Amino acid sequence: MNLCLGQASAPPATRIYAIGDVHGYLSLLKKMLASVLLDLEKTPIENYRIVLLGDYIDRGPDSAGCIDYLIDLISQDKNVTCLKGNHEHKLERFLSDPLAVAESFFTYGGVETAESYGVEMQGYRHSRKDALQKADELESRMPKEHRRFYASLAKTITLGDYLFTHGGVRPGVALDQQKDRDLMGIRSEFLSHTGLFDKVIVHGHTPAYPMEVLPNRINVDTHAYRTGVLSCVVLQGTEYRVIEAR
Repeated sequence: MNLCLGQASAPPATRIYAIGDVHGYLSLLKKMLASVLLDLEKTPIENYRIVLLGDYIDRGPDSAGCIDYLIDLISQDKNVTCLKGNHEHKLERFLSDPLAVAESFFTYGGVETAESYGVEMQGYRHSRKDALQKADELESRMPKEHRRFYASLAKTITLGDYLFTHGGVRPGVALDQQKDRDLMGIRSEFLSHTGLFDKVIVHGHTPAYPMEVLPNRINVDTHAYRTGVLSCVVLQGTEYRVIEAR
C-alpha cells in the first residue's frame, strides 16, 4: 500500500528523531542531541528512537570527534541508530583501495577527515605515491573502534510507516530489493519522483534549506557545513515537527 505524509504513522506510543548530515561539525551534533534530550524531558513518551542519517565525516573540522561522540552515544543508549552515508562508504573504500577513490575522497572533504585523525595533508598531491602514503597514515592513526563503527553501520531502518536511509530509494524497485549504491547515493531519479512509495522515505544526502517536506519523502539535510543549521525531523503518530541546532 502506498502511503503519503499525513497518512504515514510512527509506531504506537513512539517518537522518532531523525537527524540530518553532520559533516564533521561536532558542536552542532552536541547541540542537537542536547535539544533532543530536552524535548524528551519536556514531553516524555513511553518509547523513542533517535536515527542519524549518515555523513558524520568530511568537510567540517572534527570528523574524528564526531565518531568518538557517536560511539559513546550508542554505547549508552540502545535507542540510537546510526546509518551509513556515502561519505563513510567512501572513507572505507579509500582505506581498502586508495588508488581507486583517492581523488574523489580528498576532493569532497577527505582532507579535513584525514587531518582530524592527525594526518598532515599540507602539500598533498593527487599522485599514486601520496595516495598510498596517506591511506597508510590514516589507517595507522584511526582507532580500531572507529573502523568497527564504520563497518557496523546499517543502510536502512524501518520504523512504522517510515523508511530511513541516507540517499533515497530507486523508484519502481521494491524497498527490500534496493541496492546499496542507491540507498547511499541516489539523487535525481529519486528526488524528481512524485509518486508514492510503500513507506514515506526520510533521508539526507542532497542539501536543501529549509528542510524539504513532500508527500513521499522528507529531506533532513539542511547543508549544515554551509548554513550552520543541523536539522532533525520529529515524527509521532501521523504528525511531524522540526528541531534545528545552529
